[in-house]
This record gives sequence, C-alpha cells and structure tokens, in this order.
Amino acid sequence: MKRPTQHIWIDTFFPRQSTDRVPDQDLTGTMIVLTGGTDGMGRVAAERLASMGADICLMGRNMAKTQRVIADLKAAGHEGNLLTVACDLGSLDSVRKAAADILEACPRIDLLINCAGANIMNRQCTAEGYEMNFVVNYLGPFLLTELLLERVTQAPAARIINVTSATQAKAHLDFADLHRETGWTLFSTYAQAKLCMIIHTRDMAARLNESGITGVTVNSLNPGYIQSNLSRDSKGWVNIFVRLFNHRAAPTWVGGERIVAMALGKKYEDLSGAYIYEDVQASPNPEALDTVKAARLLDLSYEMTGLTRPRRDM
Repeated sequence: MKRPTQHIWIDTFFPRQSTDRVPDQDLTGTMIVLTGGTDGMGRVAAERLASMGADICLMGRNMAKTQRVIADLKAAGHEGNLLTVACDLGSLDSVRKAAADILEACPRIDLLINCAGANIMNRQCTAEGYEMNFVVNYLGPFLLTELLLERVTQAPAARIINVTSATQAKAHLDFADLHRETGWTLFSTYAQAKLCMIIHTRDMAARLNESGITGVTVNSLNPGYIQSNLSRDSKGWVNIFVRLFNHRAAPTWVGGERIVAMALGKKYEDLSGAYIYEDVQASPNPEALDTVKAARLLDLSYEMTGLTRPRRDM
C-alpha cells in the first residue's frame, strides 16, 4: 500500500511508524520562533533545532513549563540564545503582547513555526465571543503570523510552517455559524480551524509572491497522526477513544522530524503555499481552493483581529 494513503482513517489507524531523519547542519545565528514547543512533537523539533546551534524563542501559555524546557535545553549543552515569551493563543490581547515582546527581543526571525494546538472539550468563547477552538487553532496563530510577518520577510530564505491536521479534509466553513452557537462538536470546530489555517497559508504565499518577496516561503504541514497530549483534558467515552487512537499513533519523534524536515529540507526551499501531507505534497479540502470562500474568511479574520487586510486580488 502506498504510504501515506491520504485517506484520513487509514492513515490514522495504520500510521507510518518512521520517517527520514534530517541531517544535522550548522544553525548558529538562526532565530526560530516556535509555538507548541513545550510538549510532544513541537518539543522534539525544538530540541533538534537547538542541538544544531539555533537560537530559540519558545512561546508558551504556562511560563513555568516553558522555562523548564529552556532550562533542559541549556542543561543539554545547547549554546544558542534561548528565550521564552508568554503567550496564550486563546487571548488575542495576549497574542498582541507576545508579538510585541518578540519583535523587541528578536532583531531577525528566520523560521516561524506555528505548532501549538488544543482540543477544547466543551464550547467556550473568548472575551470577544469567538469560539475557543477556532481561536486557539487558527485565529491566534493567524494574528501572530500577521504581526511578525514583516520581521520574517527581512530574513533571507525565511520559512513559515503552519502545522495543520488531516481533519481539515472533513471540515466545512459555515459562515452562518462560524463560531458554532448551534450544533457544536469538537471535531467540527477543530477541523474547521485547521482548514482556515491552510486558507491563510495559501493567501500569504500568494501575497508574498505578488509583492516580489522571493526566498520566503509559507507552507502547511499535516505531520500525520502522532502521539500527543492534544486531547489531554478529554473525559468519558472521548477519553477512551483518544487513548485507543494514541495507541495506534506514530511516535512523537516522527512528527518532530517532519517539522524539522520542512524547516531545513532542500525540497521545500522553493515551495510556498503548499499543503504537505506527512512528507508529500497533496491537495487540501476543496473549500481551501474556493477563492470566494477564502476571501470571505480572510475578510472576517482581519476584522476579528482588528487588522487592516493587505490589498491584493484573490
């Protein structure tokens, strides 16, 4: 059987248990800004990149945990500049403050990795009234990326990696009820957010191309079904379901290596706006390719975050 099959349930129940390991290279002086680096595959990626001498700016909601990861990296002998920035992706005000802190601390950004994600197990809303899975898994990273984009584009050959999910294939953009005031389910909100992330990725890649900014790429990565703490707060039958799936999932290091591959691999250096399924380029949900829906989503995203949408043709 060809792997990955790109069929969500086959690849979930029968995931590839290994992947190619990226050769080490000298990353001295390379600044990497990373969300989701305190656990799971994000931490694996942070450890590998730090081991090559990279400077790491690690963002986290739980600062005690985030600082422990940095302490562990230092204890392992990693000599790059290792920083922490507090950021709660579920709070747009927190994201704005974090972006300002990063811009002050990081004169350059060579790599931005949006790896953080969460499964909020019941319907919650932010102070603005936005559904929490939508904000943590899409709108928060959207705002962060937009606020850091100018700094990223100042670095030659910079890359932005947006970690998404195979669930995007089953998502549907419901503009009549984007925040699921009715018919809320964890799957529908999480999958919709990951679809939105792909739409933003494609739009940003097109925008950079139209602006004549060469060498800077932005791509989406579905790392495959990987062991994680994403649903650590699940209860009841959902917890049983999660435990079963995690038992079948690929080891955490596999996801970490796929992130590192996108960060450093030569086959990705001229690729932008793509959706990578594990380690092959694939077609995303058809709704991600619908220019009318994409334009509507982006208009709403800029409006919800208080940003002015850059002028460009969709």
